Amino acid sequence: MAGASRGRSHWGLRTGTALAVLAMLPAFANAQSKPTPEDEIAVVQRKPVLRKGRVEFAPEFGLTINDSLIQQFELGGKLNYHATEFLWFGGEFGWFDLGELGGVTDEYFDVLDKTSSAPEVVELKWYAGARVGLVPIYGKFAIFDSAIVYYDLSVTLGGGYLTHVTGIGEETGAGAGEIGAQFRIFMNKWLALTASVNDRIAPVELQTGSTVAQFVTVNFGTSFFLPFGFEYSTAR
Repeated sequence: MAGASRGRSHWGLRTGTALAVLAMLPAFANAQSKPTPEDEIAVVQRKPVLRKGRVEFAPEFGLTINDSLIQQFELGGKLNYHATEFLWFGGEFGWFDLGELGGVTDEYFDVLDKTSSAPEVVELKWYAGARVGLVPIYGKFAIFDSAIVYYDLSVTLGGGYLTHVTGIGEETGAGAGEIGAQFRIFMNKWLALTASVNDRIAPVELQTGSTVAQFVTVNFGTSFFLPFGFEYSTAR
């Protein structure tokens, strides 16, 4: 009986040990399969739109905003070449003489009624110039948690030739400087919506003498990037 008792005791001990080992196997397996920092792979998402080496054509429509006596509208466009992802340069043209679209405001007539004299205004005709742009900010944001939109912000510096008519009655022109900012929202690889603010500064001749005037415009448009597609220079 003593031998049988010892046999059952040894059998129970072996059984308990086996069960304990089986219970530890999942934890051991998880410990073995848990990735270490060396095993982890960093995934970097590619930029969905590449600008380097592409031409951008951007028709635009805008309006002047800084002169309360006259408001004009601008129809024009820009042609840019992106030398890198962050630097581009190009030319632009804007036409302001759009007939009945635009002109003196109600405030102009208020001044005329109160002073019995016509205030002098500068009527823009056209502008042509060149500029360079730098892209310091770009990124993405979500719309209603359903779509990812990519954008960039450029600061611009340029110059050109601006023609205008003043109270003197003659169309004249002068060199002009320009500073501005442009915001793009990319719809796909080759199409973007744009909004920009441009401040053009030029000397003008008024009846009261020479002065330097500012012409601030807000422009909205669409950018088309050519070629329509592009290739990444590195493998995924």
